Amino acid sequence: MNSVQSLSRVQGMTLIELLVALALSAVIAIGTFNLLHTSINTRDTLGAQAESTSQLSRAMRLLEQDFIQFSPQRPVKDAFGDYAAALVMDLDGLALTHNGWASSPFMAYERSTEQRVLYRLAEPGSELCALLDDDQVNDQGGCLIRSYHAHLDDDGSLQWYHQQLLRPLKAIDWRFLIFDPETNSTEFQSEPPSEDPRTGLQLTRLIGVEVSLVLGTGPIHQRIFAVPSLPPLDPGALP
Repeated sequence: MNSVQSLSRVQGMTLIELLVALALSAVIAIGTFNLLHTSINTRDTLGAQAESTSQLSRAMRLLEQDFIQFSPQRPVKDAFGDYAAALVMDLDGLALTHNGWASSPFMAYERSTEQRVLYRLAEPGSELCALLDDDQVNDQGGCLIRSYHAHLDDDGSLQWYHQQLLRPLKAIDWRFLIFDPETNSTEFQSEPPSEDPRTGLQLTRLIGVEVSLVLGTGPIHQRIFAVPSLPPLDPGALP
């Protein structure tokens, strides 16, 4: 009889034991949830970083390709018949003419192998940089846009095509490495080389372009690209 009573007492759980078991289960569940949440956040962060790195690499590759194929001898004409230099920086952005634009055998018309491109920073909410559902990204900056068109000179029917290269971008800054033959010095300047109004030739020689990209996440990326250039104008050769 005593042995039967002892066995029945062992089979049950006290209230304290039940509460302890529930508390341990809750701790394990919370730890598992936190671990899962951390894993998801880490995955999303790594994915965003990978996408940002991919965009940055693509943007730098296109910049390098355009600058190393820079065509300094080819200005362009606008719809009013006025000529713009092969490299121009104004309020619209930085525009340049480059060589090496491959023609497709399936094209129905012939065009030049030179191309005019324009790099600019578009504000979030503009036509070229639509607002996203993520307000944090919108607040971090706009979009780096590369625009181009199929013909160098504008006959009044010019149509630009646009590529969004990088987002978010807070600022883009250009500096120009210029050689001055009069002083035999090389320095960075904030404006492209000036041109002689009589000949259109450069008074100084552009030998490189530095671009600084301030990303929305904080880092600043700088690159210097060497560019083909014409020799500076010889003042003695002027009429």
